[in-house]
Amino acid sequence: MLKASSLMMALAGGILILITLIPLANAVENPGPFKIRSIKVAQPQNFHFRVIAEALPDTWLCNNGPKNPAWAFINESDPGSKGMMSALLTAYASKKTVSLVTEGVDIGGSRFCKIVEFEISG
Repeated sequence: MLKASSLMMALAGGILILITLIPLANAVENPGPFKIRSIKVAQPQNFHFRVIAEALPDTWLCNNGPKNPAWAFINESDPGSKGMMSALLTAYASKKTVSLVTEGVDIGGSRFCKIVEFEISG
């Protein structure tokens, strides 16, 4: 009986560690405010709507994401994508400052920055 309870405690401890570490694997990042230099639109599932940051040399919008230029994306199938794209186009046209929240996504051995949410300010 002692072995079974020790095994159960070890299993519970392992599950607790996994539950604690899983959110860190896909942690969101806030790279800081910037103005949008340009917007690129591609195929619906090929980094469909890309926001390219202005004047951020040698930086990225998520850890180890694209830089020179730094950019982040929204795919057409992402929840709320149409509203997000519309708001970002408006921010670009109005030369507003954008603060993104991004999530690093690993695809084909490279890391890309997916836009999770954002704020637009003066």
